[in-house]
Amino acid sequence: MTALLWTLRYEALMAARRKAVWGAVLPLALLSLLLVATSPVITGHSDPAARAGAAAVVVNTFCTLGVGIALADRLRRGLEAHGMAELLTATPTGPLPRTAGILGGPLLTALAPVAGLFLLYAAVFSVAGGSFAPFGSAVVSLVTVVVPAALLVTAFAGLLGVLLPVAAARAVTVVVWLWACHFPPAFSPLPTPTGTVLSPLGGYPLVAWAHAPEVWAARQGTGALRPAVDDATALLNVALVLAMAAACYVLGHLATRIRRHGAS
Repeated sequence: MTALLWTLRYEALMAARRKAVWGAVLPLALLSLLLVATSPVITGHSDPAARAGAAAVVVNTFCTLGVGIALADRLRRGLEAHGMAELLTATPTGPLPRTAGILGGPLLTALAPVAGLFLLYAAVFSVAGGSFAPFGSAVVSLVTVVVPAALLVTAFAGLLGVLLPVAAARAVTVVVWLWACHFPPAFSPLPTPTGTVLSPLGGYPLVAWAHAPEVWAARQGTGALRPAVDDATALLNVALVLAMAAACYVLGHLATRIRRHGAS
């Protein structure tokens, strides 16, 4: 555990020094802040808690995608760094925790400004309205939606970054992310996770726990994957996103090992 924590700390500090991380995350975070402050879809809600929940949709769409774009090359950089594989192997941490540290440390760095700006936005509405509800809605959104989605997009983009050139991995990540979050059945020629309990947008927990508008769950569809919103389906949505993140993480770890052994 100590070695894992040191790996997380080292990777977080290294990510903080990379211009690519800030260049991908900060512009999208500022764009999200501009949208939630000016878009009638957000500002039209009279309930401040509902406004914070609707804002979480924007944050999870753009900011989380920015995290994935920024970190798509993280596993590949570990492969290409001369002697890095041997150095990591010499540490007392196992291979799976090492991969977790390599992905988790930069993720913490990339998410920090996103969480800070979103909580500041919600805090302003809580103070102005004299209610903790908007801030509570933002905290719930971060814990149950943004963090699981960020874990998934980071693991998915990292896996693609090992299998494809980094530019291609980033392009595919953008397309897949928008397809999974915002392409409802009426606009998608292929079956889409949008509006289902598989969607990383997290519509079910946002509607059930963060006061987001009902439209973000079960969008334009029915069936087993688009059930009614309640606590159970919200938990199912969170669990499925985390399970997909874990699967991508394991596959990324295996792909890294295969590439490393093939190069040796």
